[in-house]
Amino acid sequence: MPAPLARWRPRLPSSLSAGALAAVTLVGALAAMALVLGALAVREEQADSRFDLLRWEIDTVPNRWLGVVGAPFREAPPDDEVLAEYFSLSPDDPRRSALENHVERVIEGRIDAVLRDLGLNARIPLPFSVFPPVAIELAISPRVLVISPRHEIVRERTELLKADLTLPDAIRIEHTVEAAAPVFSALVVGSGGVATYPAIVSDRSSYAGVLATAAHEWVHHYLAFYPLGFRYAASPDLRTINETVADLVGREVAQVALERWGDPTRPGEDREGEAPPPPAPAPEPPVDRVTVLRDLRLEVDALLAQGEVEAAERLMEDVRQTLEDGGVYIRRINQAYFAWYGTYAARPDATDPLGEYLREIMLRSGSLPAFLEAVRGAGSRADVIDLLVELGGAPGAED
Repeated sequence: MPAPLARWRPRLPSSLSAGALAAVTLVGALAAMALVLGALAVREEQADSRFDLLRWEIDTVPNRWLGVVGAPFREAPPDDEVLAEYFSLSPDDPRRSALENHVERVIEGRIDAVLRDLGLNARIPLPFSVFPPVAIELAISPRVLVISPRHEIVRERTELLKADLTLPDAIRIEHTVEAAAPVFSALVVGSGGVATYPAIVSDRSSYAGVLATAAHEWVHHYLAFYPLGFRYAASPDLRTINETVADLVGREVAQVALERWGDPTRPGEDREGEAPPPPAPAPEPPVDRVTVLRDLRLEVDALLAQGEVEAAERLMEDVRQTLEDGGVYIRRINQAYFAWYGTYAARPDATDPLGEYLREIMLRSGSLPAFLEAVRGAGSRADVIDLLVELGGAPGAED
């Protein structure tokens, strides 16, 4: 059974003396001030590193629609040939640019067809497409600055950074935040996609990976018309529910697309969707990454709940080094690391029981449309638990 909820967010005692309450208030105010100072430090010293969302939309949207309008007048090879060639080229190969618009339209069309066949649609029915329409832009996905308090693991703040940020730049940004606001930990991570419109989908992934990410981002677009989506930033729990739902549905939609059209980037793939024997699995590293990270998260939560911040940080670095010695390289493991990856509760190394709750709700709902209809109004962790109980599930006794 995943970790009990009590390990997730330390709770204050039900009654506090006036002095204790004043102390808690002061600590909260100082933490908020530290976060503001850290944010200002980043904005002043690293302004050139931020991802300019408005500029990206201005540059992308006109080119996208010009490509859509001109597509019927251009001759092009079969879709599968274009996909196979595109994904066989290095991301930096200039020949990719000539194929990009075609690849984007094929992927959008296949996801759209699966969504329509599954009965997935948002509020406004369209005659020839789902709503919102599937729209992606293959590009280098932005990096993300993640900030978490050191005394607990919470995604306090995130900021999009330029996709081509160098490692020294990333390290400098992390150090800038932590020097300006020592009560916080920071980490710069990569992203597979961003739910802009059109969605940014990393062109560094495989065909199967692009399908899953594109479907994941469409779920965010869908949820934006419902409470779970437009309240995304209201609480850490809602972010986790939202991202986990997008993960679960995105994977299912991508799998249906792969079964229907096959994977043209795999040599010998049958166009009817029958795959050749899978390749031999890569040798396992000498350490079990998933188990190690799950166990580490539980230990770190326990230490932080006891106020042992420095001990938790030493443990994270010791385990990071052990993983590296065993062939698993993670640049930095800190509170921000777990705050970011812990949001995706369906990951194998996740400890939040929300992942299992939502997976079981999906299975008990009977279909993806029923699942989305059930969860799109969720406003809290308690709502998810109540929904699971209504469907006959049984959360852990400690929940």
